[in-house]
Amino acid sequence: MELASFLRLLPLVLIVRNDFSDGGEIILEDFTRIVTVPENSLPGTNILEFQVVVFDDEIAAITVTSTPKDDYFLFTFRKTHQVEGTNFYTVTIYLKDPVYLDFEWIRMYILTITIDGFNTDRYVEQANLLVQDVPDERCGVQFQTPGGATVHVKETAAPLSQIYTIVSAPSPANNFTYTITDSVPASARDEFSVDQTGRISVPLRGFGHKAEERKFELHITVTQNTEVICSGILRIIVTPVRHWPPIFISAPGSVTIPEKQGPEYYVAQVTATGNSVHYHLMTHSPAYKIGEESGIIRTSSNLDLDQNSGLAINLLVIIAFDDSYRYSSVANVTVYVRDVNDHDPHCTPPIFVTEIPETTPKESILFHLTCRDPDYSKTDLSYSLVTNENSHFKFMYYANSVRLNESLDYDSAEMVGLGFRYTAEVIVTDAGTPPRTTSVSVLVTVSQVNEFPPVFHGIRTFSVPENSPANTLVGIVNATDADWVYNNLRFSIVGHSPPAFYIHPYTGEISTLVPLDFERIGTYTLTIQAVDMNRNEAFDSFHQRTSYTQYTINVQNVNDLPPVCLPPFYKETIYSTRGNDLPIVTLSCTDQDSELLNYRIVGGNINNRFICQGSSLFSRNTFSYNLDGISDPMTFELLVQVTDSNGADSKVVLTTTVIVIVHVVPWTTTTPSPTTPSATRNSENKIVTLLDKYWKPDTWFVVVLTLVSAMAAVVLAGLLRKCCSSSWCCKQIFPQAQLAGDLLQVSGSLLDAEAQKGNDTGGPTAEKKQPPSIISLSQLQEGLISSTRQQEPAGGCERPRSPHSSPCMG
Repeated sequence: MELASFLRLLPLVLIVRNDFSDGGEIILEDFTRIVTVPENSLPGTNILEFQVVVFDDEIAAITVTSTPKDDYFLFTFRKTHQVEGTNFYTVTIYLKDPVYLDFEWIRMYILTITIDGFNTDRYVEQANLLVQDVPDERCGVQFQTPGGATVHVKETAAPLSQIYTIVSAPSPANNFTYTITDSVPASARDEFSVDQTGRISVPLRGFGHKAEERKFELHITVTQNTEVICSGILRIIVTPVRHWPPIFISAPGSVTIPEKQGPEYYVAQVTATGNSVHYHLMTHSPAYKIGEESGIIRTSSNLDLDQNSGLAINLLVIIAFDDSYRYSSVANVTVYVRDVNDHDPHCTPPIFVTEIPETTPKESILFHLTCRDPDYSKTDLSYSLVTNENSHFKFMYYANSVRLNESLDYDSAEMVGLGFRYTAEVIVTDAGTPPRTTSVSVLVTVSQVNEFPPVFHGIRTFSVPENSPANTLVGIVNATDADWVYNNLRFSIVGHSPPAFYIHPYTGEISTLVPLDFERIGTYTLTIQAVDMNRNEAFDSFHQRTSYTQYTINVQNVNDLPPVCLPPFYKETIYSTRGNDLPIVTLSCTDQDSELLNYRIVGGNINNRFICQGSSLFSRNTFSYNLDGISDPMTFELLVQVTDSNGADSKVVLTTTVIVIVHVVPWTTTTPSPTTPSATRNSENKIVTLLDKYWKPDTWFVVVLTLVSAMAAVVLAGLLRKCCSSSWCCKQIFPQAQLAGDLLQVSGSLLDAEAQKGNDTGGPTAEKKQPPSIISLSQLQEGLISSTRQQEPAGGCERPRSPHSSPCMG
């Protein structure tokens, strides 16, 4: 096999030789031993740059050579700086102009860098330059040069083995046509052919054996439809082989096997022509072995790419010897070890547990998740967030992190049922076959934040009677708290001294502490404080919230104080001729319970001479001091009853009595009141029902009382009947009846006499036409005796026909 072809198939071989003398030392930094360059790279493209550090010396010379030998590579080096006897250099290797890199021609170059110092031994380093195929659907670069491409092939090359490819990556859709337009010799057109992919292979019969070198020249044109894409010359040089070695007739170019199949796993088999062929691995490969006689390639150990990634690609150079071991052939088998997906993805952290406050904003990052595939293939990983029915839509996975998808609310019955925790899982899946997964558990505990202050509701005005005893319920404070535990509030009254009310700290019930007095304080304004306990029983101002509001308590007035009159005693002197439109005295009375007071004369109003209009005392008519008629006293001791009236508590009425002494000075012109009766007024009866206390007796008591009342009525009726039959007894028992009738008759006659007398004599009262005065009690008594004697018959006694007459004495 030709050297160029052999080098393209060899694995990367690094030769490092560091021979240090006592003079100095050379070290390379940032040196890359494998470099890849596209075949269409332009001149001037940097392909390798590294630093050279020389201790206690300087660089004398640098050389760069390539294998196969080519003049496509140039280099430069420069000294960058020096530190205490140490020199630093930068070496740059780049492509010269012109350059023709052709993947189809030469796929790898070995660059050998040699560095010499003045006092330091030579330093040698090698780098492998891999030419990268560019599928540009164009003809090979070397093929299109004026000199064309030259290929060296041994005459022992296997039939139909590939010699050259014109187009690197043709597409079937392009429909390229390859035509050998000319050849030297002319018979070569019949021996060689170009297939649809642009490959030229060894003839079917091979080259045969000849002593001299043979040369073939093919002129090839590539067209698409009628358009010429490219054209060039391919020279094939067939070199003779003196002795025919074994020729490989069956050797797979590449084989793919799975990893971890253990030792003695079958890989492939090669076969070469000849008798007693011996097969050996030309390069040492501890992972494989080949049967010397069978040519079967097997694994010599368990291949684990996770432990040794260098086993992924193995180039086995197999040499076949004849029985004399003098002649041989070489075949290359590339073994690709396929990774077996036998490891689950590894994630950090493997489980995530955290506690966050309920006010954590949306899209906040809870944690970053770092995962990798421990398998050699290191396939891409996919992530999916799996939630349950409670944590659905609560979280999301974005950019390798788990985030909040919505705010978490601690204050809900749902959270109580969940124990204030949400759970979810992040499922990580690799792209291997079969795929493997890892589950990362997520446990998020939501902590409470006291977000909401207490809120008061309902009416904020209460009323309570002033005579209520201590510990009387006034009202209930209604407040709520939206934080969990709901409505866990403590109430208190702030800044009210001395305290008149008490609020229950848990229920909010406001009660009286002391009896209230409407007359002292009618309205109380209480500042109520509500503190949420935030699941704490002790006060903690840092975590708790407090709200304040004012409640008004109106004390209802109760009629518990009687009217007060100052002074309680009045004394006035008036003339008997004083007009009835002038007040005699005005009482000064007040009542703290009521603004409305009623005044009434309850005693001492002889002859009904006085009347109360409001708080003022007036006389009804002119006083009479005529001895022949009814005479008024000159001193009246009046008892005026003052009664309060409280609309809020009308069932309770309190009174006060005021004494008013009126001295009347008679005037000489005072005339008795006329006997002519005044016009009769139809009085309008007003019935006022005052219910002070209500008592409902038992049924048995009503029955007994009814029977006793009936018996008493019967007894009283019998007694009256007996009294009426006896006039003496009747007069003894009922003298008022006879006295009242006689009083009315006598008063009428005396009034007429007084009127007549007044008309004859004249006086101050005649002109004023005062109402007739009431006769005195002494005049009534004298007239009564005279009238009684005149009515007595000569013999016997009759029953009186008039209701005003008195029964006779028997």
